[in-house]
Amino acid sequence: MAVSALDVVSTADVPVADRLAVWGDFVCRHIGPLKADTYGDKTFLGRLELGRVGTMPLARILASRHRVLRTPSLIRQDDRSYVKMVAQIEGAACFEQNGRKVVLAPGEWSLYDTTKPYAVSNPEPINQVIVLLPRDRLVRLGLDLDELVVRRFSGRSGVGRLTYDRIVSAFDTLQRDADAQSESELGESMADCVKLAVLDREGIATDASRREVTRDRVKGFITANLNDPLLSLSGIAGAIGCSKRYLHKLFDDEAETLNTFIWHSRLERIRHDLADPALRQHSITEIAFNRGFNSSTHFSRSFREVYGIAPSVYRLLMQGSGAVWQRVAERQLRTLPRGLDAAE
Repeated sequence: MAVSALDVVSTADVPVADRLAVWGDFVCRHIGPLKADTYGDKTFLGRLELGRVGTMPLARILASRHRVLRTPSLIRQDDRSYVKMVAQIEGAACFEQNGRKVVLAPGEWSLYDTTKPYAVSNPEPINQVIVLLPRDRLVRLGLDLDELVVRRFSGRSGVGRLTYDRIVSAFDTLQRDADAQSESELGESMADCVKLAVLDREGIATDASRREVTRDRVKGFITANLNDPLLSLSGIAGAIGCSKRYLHKLFDDEAETLNTFIWHSRLERIRHDLADPALRQHSITEIAFNRGFNSSTHFSRSFREVYGIAPSVYRLLMQGSGAVWQRVAERQLRTLPRGLDAAE
């Protein structure tokens, strides 16, 4: 199944008076008719990146505060039948449907039915990823959509995390235009994830939920022991009560290997330490060694490969005088490619 190039609408270069209309027209044509307002704000900023796997739309929405409403009359103008899966990346959003209301925070996800009236309020700037899953995909699995929509699911652990990551990674893969799943594969995968999350919420254990629970235990143990330079796969396996082979198997479908997860986690801890004024009197080598590295050369090379900047320069930018330096450093980190080979 061919993957479409991204369609993009941005209001950045549109006259202020026309921004909401341009935004609404794009959303109406590509996602579905909605009524929108901006809480009375005179300006609106938004960027929507949309692509498709077959006929399934996937999108990332970055926008200033606004509200949207789907009314019965607007539904009658649209014969598309989707369930929107939304992963909240940044900001808060309130969803209302079927007499229920839920507020999503970053790291949470939910669903709502485009064939029924709904309202979405974004009282602050938001970053969301959505997948418009054909409604019948979930109906075929025997799921009661009236009971399923507008429920909060955590994307931080367990099967909920599996679903959250699947939503975000589906769009990221589409954005790279590489090795995307077919429409059938993606739809089936998304629907299965939702069903597993529902079973997990109801306390019904599945192989997937047991796997996610164990994976969370592994990550929790690693996080608690990152400062130990002797942290090893053998030690982790012993603490969790499994074999090293099973540890590797747990991370087969993760974006990074277990070793890479450990090194990335250590580097993130160190990055925060380097930006902390309270640790200014500690040398970079001391900070790195306190976080589990035992070679300053290996640490410096790893830091530069992941963040694209030397740790000494990063520290200077983050702790230099004035907020300008901090904004420069953060902007550089957001635009640099990430990637670190498995630990040596």
